[in-house]
This record gives sequence, C-alpha cells and structure tokens, in this order.
Amino acid sequence: MASGLILMAAFTMWWASDTFYGWDRAAAVVTVGVCGVAALVFVVHAVRLLRAERGHPALLSEDGRGKRPNGALFGAVFGAEGLLIGLSVALLSSNGLDRFIVPTIAVIVGLHFFPMARVFHRSIDTWLAVWTTLVGATGLILVGLAAVPVNAVWSWIGAGVAVATLSYGGYMTRLARRLLRSTHPEPPTRTADA
Repeated sequence: MASGLILMAAFTMWWASDTFYGWDRAAAVVTVGVCGVAALVFVVHAVRLLRAERGHPALLSEDGRGKRPNGALFGAVFGAEGLLIGLSVALLSSNGLDRFIVPTIAVIVGLHFFPMARVFHRSIDTWLAVWTTLVGATGLILVGLAAVPVNAVWSWIGAGVAVATLSYGGYMTRLARRLLRSTHPEPPTRTADA
C-alpha cells in the first residue's frame, strides 16, 4: 500500500501537469496545487506505513481486509502496461500521430486497472478502469474528429485521469489510516463499578 500511495502521488502530479497544455495558466496552477497537496498527503501516509511496518510486519503485510495481492500477476500487468505504452508511443511518433499519444496512454492505463481488480481483490479498480478508459477513449475520438484543439483534449484527459489517481490515492489513504490505527489501538476505557 505504501508503494501504491507513492505511485498515486507521482501519477497524480504527472496527469495534473497535462492541464498546462491547453488550460488557462491560473486554472492549471490551481489544479496542480490541489493535486500537489493530495500527493503530499499520500506520501506522508506511505512513510507512516513504512515506519509502522518495522514494528508490525505481519499486521501491515495485509491490505486491511486480510487478502494478499497476487504479486506475480501485479508484476505481469504492470510490465505489460509499461511495454504497451512504450510501443504505442514509438509507433504513434514514428507515424506522425503524436496527437494521439496522451489519449492512448490514458486508455492503456484504464485497461490495466481491470486485471488490477483481481490482483488486489478490490472493486474500486474496476470503477477506475471504466472511468479512465472512457476518458482516454473520448480523447481519442475528439482528437480523431479534430473537434477540439489537441492541447485542450490533452488537458481534459490529464484532469480526468488525475481524478482517477486522486480517487485511488484517497481510497488507499483511508485504508492506510485504518491500518495505522490498528497498530496503535485505543486503550480500553475504564468502567466505574457500582
């Protein structure tokens, strides 16, 4: 979970920065600022989890619901995602189709969440998959139709995928807080004897 929080912090900032392509500078700065605060919260919780793990490794090795993620499947999905993104960027760039890069990456990111639902035994991954894939697919259509300037499309895709990474980071932050509370349970309250 700690590594997931760090990844969501990084990806949130990366996608939010796409708003500078076509949004008014002030709107992009506010968006990146809000995402920056959230990213900082994610990193703080990741560090707290890593520190707490030293004293409670067995407790914190679970995801908060007693189910361990499938590490081999995670590695395969994450690797396939990276490979597909790299190949897509190379293929699109070499054919003069750079305008499709950002929406294509968003679609690939969205699709990778579908198997992640199985890896982590979480339904939120399915919701994120649907949302992010739709954001990317809408971007592909708009770029293909040339209905909206490419820079504006890229900005909206960045904001849309940042919503997904923010949601995921928020979800993991909530789980992290629950795990951290379980490592420091509240002392029992004393009851007065009659």
